[in-house]
Amino acid sequence: MSQSKKSVARRTFLVGLLTGAGAVAALSSVPKKAAAKKDKGLAQAGAAVQPILYRRTKDVERYYKTLYT
Repeated sequence: MSQSKKSVARRTFLVGLLTGAGAVAALSSVPKKAAAKKDKGLAQAGAAVQPILYRRTKDVERYYKTLYT
């Protein structure tokens, strides 16, 4: 092979390699769609069971009365 044919072959190989690497990088960065999970037990019960995060006690009532008066 002549010197010019070798350089053209190398150049096309490198362009193809870089194009392929770019395509793989672009496809791997696309986020995947996430499907929501349906919980059949909660839908049948009617209301979801929620944890109790706050209880109103006498001490809390007394505290809030001091704040607003």
